[in-house]
Amino acid sequence: MAKSPSSRVQRGVSLLEVLIAIVVFSIGILGLALMQLKGASFTKQAGSRSMVVMQTRGLTDAMRGNTASLLPIKAVNPTAPTAAECPYCYDGAKKLTAVDCSTVICSNTQIATNDVATWLAQLAATAPAATTGVQGKITWSPVLGSYVITATWYDGGIKKDSTSEGDQSYSFNFLP
Repeated sequence: MAKSPSSRVQRGVSLLEVLIAIVVFSIGILGLALMQLKGASFTKQAGSRSMVVMQTRGLTDAMRGNTASLLPIKAVNPTAPTAAECPYCYDGAKKLTAVDCSTVICSNTQIATNDVATWLAQLAATAPAATTGVQGKITWSPVLGSYVITATWYDGGIKKDSTSEGDQSYSFNFLP
């Protein structure tokens, strides 16, 4: 009995089909690897953001503990406080020197300076420095009658439409 061409069983796979399957599989594996890298990057960014929020909220707790340094802002010059009138105001430009209050009796202004210096040190330890160089600012808003506390850090991302590539910031108002 002779075999007809239509009843032949195909034996094996052509080389072209194997190459196409390998290319499709490789693209899928590369996609999975990219998702893993992005996931790790997002996890790192979320960790930095969480630490910055906790450190900044911790500063407000320290500020609540030193109420004598919060009151002069409203009483003396609410529209444009000077450094003497606003010990917690910080523009991000000057270097703060903390005083060891365990050996001397610190004034409320020195305690405020220590609080801000400690906050800045904690920010530097927990989050990468911002490309602008300013990691924290504390200003007084006479319109809101509150402090505006801003922390800025580098998250590793790239924002092409910004001069500070990859910088993130967290800002909130603190009503004393």
